[in-house]
Amino acid sequence: MKPADTILTASPYLAVHGLTRRYGAFTALDGVSLALRHGEFVCLLGPSGCGKTTLLRQIAGLDLPDDGRITLQDRDITRLPPAKRDYGIVFQSYALFPNLTVADNIAYGLTPRRERARHRERVRELLDMVGLPGSEDKYPSQLSGGQQQRVALARALATSPGLLLLDEPLSALDARVRDKLRDELKRLQKKLGVTTLMVTHDQAEALAIADRVVVMNNGRIEQVGTPAEIYRRPASRFVAEFVGEANWLPARRADAYSVTVGAHTLKLAGVPAGEACTLFVRPEDILVKPRWEAAPNTLLARIADVSFAGAMTRLQLLPEGMPGVMLIAEVCPSMLNRQPLVPGEIVPIELPAELLVAYPEERA
Repeated sequence: MKPADTILTASPYLAVHGLTRRYGAFTALDGVSLALRHGEFVCLLGPSGCGKTTLLRQIAGLDLPDDGRITLQDRDITRLPPAKRDYGIVFQSYALFPNLTVADNIAYGLTPRRERARHRERVRELLDMVGLPGSEDKYPSQLSGGQQQRVALARALATSPGLLLLDEPLSALDARVRDKLRDELKRLQKKLGVTTLMVTHDQAEALAIADRVVVMNNGRIEQVGTPAEIYRRPASRFVAEFVGEANWLPARRADAYSVTVGAHTLKLAGVPAGEACTLFVRPEDILVKPRWEAAPNTLLARIADVSFAGAMTRLQLLPEGMPGVMLIAEVCPSMLNRQPLVPGEIVPIELPAELLVAYPEERA
């Protein structure tokens, strides 16, 4: 079976069980458990200080946990030194040896050292793979940031590891290079079928590249799911606020399937217990209707502002009967071609029941 055809297996390839790490009074990891399937690309996503890099360092053996264990193919590697763990790693800073050529950087971990001809062939193969053929004799200082990161990736893959660890590998690059390398990284990972765990704080990057996303906050996992699950059905208000843009509406529970917001009653798929809650809806999920038709979750709104945002046009909306509420909606140009919108205009909008999510009111 080719690596690209590898099917994700049911049993975990890598698993962490109740991992805890404290630094004095600060808890960096608080009982974290996670499993990766063979051939899977998983992104650890979260703000600075949430514990994602600490978790990666534990798996790499660069730091040891206070509690919990790590298994790789059912083998306990919790206390093994890094050299005894089957992984390649790429850092944000590239970490190339400036005094070594590209070829020597890539071949650094290959053994035995006496097999130079085999190593040269492996280096050529890897440079072709990462799109840098003929770069063997260059030094890191002669390469751009994107090229250096490709060399770092080639070095991490040189020993054909079963696990690839990436610590914010694209964050130091400019946007155009980052997007191009991100797409190439995803393609290469699927081709090789190597199980990959990547740390990032960039939500767009995680959603674009991962099979599953792990959202972390304060040393804990908030949610694990596919990019679509994380974006469409965030499990907590933190996830909803951190991933993508959102509108928030203060609401009061009317019954198990409806809430009141100002003068309006809105239908939902479900409402949590408690008198007060907060509604969440994505800007692109707000529908601007061509004409008024009385229907559930449909109301009038005044357009406060219209701004061009590339593929979408952003609207600031002031819903009638909802004092103090402003909604941000995003509409596609094809809709605007049928219905030009201008500030001051009153338009009917719909907040689709199946796309509204209610979260319990957070108490201090």
